Amino acid sequence: MSNSKHGAMDSSGEAGDRLDPRLVGDIMQTRVVTIGPEEAAGAAWTRMRRRGIRHLVVLDHDDVVGVLSERDLGGRAGADLRSGRRVRDLMTRQVLQADPTTTLRNAADVMRSRLIGSLPVVQDDRIVGIVTATDVFDALGSDKIGRLSGAEKRLLRAPSSSRSLGGRTISRSRDADGDEATRRRRPDQSTKREPFAAVVSRPAKRLAGRTRAPDVPANIRISGVTLTDHERDYIRKKLGTKLGKFATFIERVTFRATDVNGPRGGIDQHCSIKVVLSGLPSVVFESQASSLRVAINTALAGVERAVRRAVARRQATRTGR
Repeated sequence: MSNSKHGAMDSSGEAGDRLDPRLVGDIMQTRVVTIGPEEAAGAAWTRMRRRGIRHLVVLDHDDVVGVLSERDLGGRAGADLRSGRRVRDLMTRQVLQADPTTTLRNAADVMRSRLIGSLPVVQDDRIVGIVTATDVFDALGSDKIGRLSGAEKRLLRAPSSSRSLGGRTISRSRDADGDEATRRRRPDQSTKREPFAAVVSRPAKRLAGRTRAPDVPANIRISGVTLTDHERDYIRKKLGTKLGKFATFIERVTFRATDVNGPRGGIDQHCSIKVVLSGLPSVVFESQASSLRVAINTALAGVERAVRRAVARRQATRTGR
């Protein structure tokens, strides 16, 4: 750690990092939702709900001056806390930052020791991304981070009595379809973040979208680029991590990677992800960057937000809200 103004993280690795060399830049979300310190706290809450996110980076003339979390705003019951307040009144100041070359293990250690829910990613004094505790811990897996304490678990999810979809908290208790039907629709907790499948048998395809994440077929198509088996496995694993929690709504996923300009180079690595949803319009998210890995990670983050919003709208329609 350094003693700089914002506490930039040291990107040097420990012994464990040599066993897992993945970096923050590999998983960070590059489309960062920001807000100014003088904006109303109520406006920040509305922005979180509309975007289906739990953290906002606070910028003042392009400088990171704070981070505002869902908990800082008091959650759904925090209307009185937000009333008459500005972002600067509730945000967390002196934010610890990472850079794209910080190892995931280093980021996880810092998040656990200081109970930090997110890290802005800064490069050359410019905000280039954000990673959350959920992103980092999911990427590393429980075998590498060990058992989480109660305080650490609260960084990763809403209270056990509810689940968050697009900012709306939905009770896990009996719904209109009854407890048994609810249990059939929801994937087992141990499989909801498993990799999506490369091949699904024909009988299983008819159930895909109403069972578990491993039963969701993910087709990978490429044009002008080369993907190793390891990279294909990475994509299916990330699809499971990002979309597995919505597996009960998903019929299939198609991932496409294309080199637009070929040998001419430039910002020509194009990635698109199409998610076919049961009873809803399909969701498509596209990204283009000079690096294929950046394009892939941006598309993964974007399609997760888009699917979250689509599912939240469906839930809101069913509950009449």
